[in-house]
Amino acid sequence: MNLFQKLKDFFYWEIFNRLKGNNQDVVCAVIINQNKILAQTAQKNKLISTDDTQYVVPGGKVEPGETLNAAVHREIKEETNLNVDVVKKLGSTRNNKYKLHWFICVPTDLSLLKVVEPLKQKELKWIDLEDKNVNWTPKNFEALMHYKAKITEAQKHIKEE
Repeated sequence: MNLFQKLKDFFYWEIFNRLKGNNQDVVCAVIINQNKILAQTAQKNKLISTDDTQYVVPGGKVEPGETLNAAVHREIKEETNLNVDVVKKLGSTRNNKYKLHWFICVPTDLSLLKVVEPLKQKELKWIDLEDKNVNWTPKNFEALMHYKAKITEAQKHIKEE
């Protein structure tokens, strides 16, 4: 991507869309345990063509005045009942009017894991990133493949600790 395209992208997403109120920040947590990542069934959404047979990583919208780090902790607790340590930020991607901030996290107590919102998600499960049979939503799959090398490196580092 050349400099002109980067500037155009920045002004479109960070200034124009924010002024219009169309650039909501969202956190996405790649929670790692024993070389697997936590996935949950996607909430049905006709707008972006998802259904409850597809998977996403846990996460959600950042509330006004909330830091990204605080949002990760709050959203993960709300969706999985887990407390997590944030290891690092992977980066950011875009999805329609959302700016997705991707983080690697580790759970502090696996015994707390449970489906908290059964009307929104049917299942939580640990998935191997290499499993080709997982039906990820397109944007989650795209981001996970984009960050795959960083996730794999983090998995090795976390396993060694």
